[in-house]
Amino acid sequence: MTDLDLNELRTSYEASQRRIDSMTRTLDTESLATFVPCCPAWTVKDVVGHLTGLLEDRRAGRMPTDGFSDWTGAQVLRHRDEPVAEVLDEWRDLPVDVSDAPPSLLALAFDVVTHEFDIAQALGVEGDTTTDSVRVGARRAAERMAAMLTSGDAPGVVVTTEDGDQLIEGTASPIALHTTSFELMRLVTGRMSRAQATSLAWDGDASLVLDALFADGFFTLQPRDVLDPRRGATT
Repeated sequence: MTDLDLNELRTSYEASQRRIDSMTRTLDTESLATFVPCCPAWTVKDVVGHLTGLLEDRRAGRMPTDGFSDWTGAQVLRHRDEPVAEVLDEWRDLPVDVSDAPPSLLALAFDVVTHEFDIAQALGVEGDTTTDSVRVGARRAAERMAAMLTSGDAPGVVVTTEDGDQLIEGTASPIALHTTSFELMRLVTGRMSRAQATSLAWDGDASLVLDALFADGFFTLQPRDVLDPRRGATT
């Protein structure tokens, strides 16, 4: 993927934001209380609160000091008792600053498109996996994979998607993975089980790659297979 400038990243972020607004604004209380399978401590409403709070924290310069989970948990709690339409309005009205302030715009775009599909999965909605937002998410996923494989002394991966071939370097001869940009993003963020990750179209033993990819515990593979609402079956 070619380099993306900050305006393109903002466009990607805002497109996911609009799709999440469309999915959630008119949901009833029961639907908003649906737990999100890949964010098991959060409901659909909580994810919206997190995304709103994350952008608020970026604008206020509030970064985690007592741990990442405490930071994101505070974002959720801040908006838990507000009506979802009010939270969505607050989120929409927050400017997405084109700046180098942390978290980076690339990280924000990666987070929002990941949660876009977390929400879609929880609601049984067939999301569009061909958007520019997904391609941005896949770019960030590839960067994270490269860092984890290098630090974990694991093989590299030649990833082939609809956008062509990309070498994700590791510290040993690469194996191949034939997949999609969407599936790469979901793999790297642990939105599937170990069995599902292993059953992807690898050309070689993926065990060392998977071990390294999740070694820091920031993302973890799911304890059971994840339902794919696009196909009505597990991935």
